[in-house]
Amino acid sequence: MITICLSYYENGGMLERHLTEWASYRLDIAENFGAVIVDDGSPKDPAANHRAGAGPAVKFYRIKQNIIWNVAGARNLAMHVAPDGWCLLTDIDHLLKADDADILDALLPRLDPTKVYVPSRRWADGRPLHQHPNSYVMQRAIYWRVGGCDEDWSGWWGAGENVFRKKLATIAATVSIPNVYLTHFGRDDIADASTREWGRRKSKYDWTNNPVLVAKHRAPPYTPKNPLRFEWEKVE
Repeated sequence: MITICLSYYENGGMLERHLTEWASYRLDIAENFGAVIVDDGSPKDPAANHRAGAGPAVKFYRIKQNIIWNVAGARNLAMHVAPDGWCLLTDIDHLLKADDADILDALLPRLDPTKVYVPSRRWADGRPLHQHPNSYVMQRAIYWRVGGCDEDWSGWWGAGENVFRKKLATIAATVSIPNVYLTHFGRDDIADASTREWGRRKSKYDWTNNPVLVAKHRAPPYTPKNPLRFEWEKVE
């Protein structure tokens, strides 16, 4: 069994693409996959608007506050509510197609639960793409041995994932999975594949504008504290 963990922010079209793909999984494969969708406070198009196309194995959660660049919190919530065992932790603009789900399902019994696995990646048109530095096949327990993502980075774009990777490297070996691909969608493929609401590099939300975070980024790996610093709910 593996749980796909995704954070959502106004990505209705991209979420519909996931739901369509998951519905195409062979029945014997689909029985081994579940999904957790965490809506990170979307004010306009909540993920719950798209539940009609979701099967019972897809669970929806909502963060009640609309926190700017709360990727750390959304990932923590997804991994908090996910069942123990294998998780595919990735961004919503990365899709596990049915053929790759078949391959991953066959590989799972042979994976070492003490290691972390990184899938390969390609564009939506099939062109090869370098591995995504923020996507993992990992045991839920390893994520929490790291301490989860540091929510001190919520409110700021970038680099928080680098801090997670630094700590993860002290916990578990990382191994590539060359024959399992995540398919990456850009905004030319699906308009809301990634959020447009908040500024990124060189905007006022860029983490390099925060001297406290700059110092933490340069410091040795540390264990984050106090995850889930917000109100949240399961969407029934």
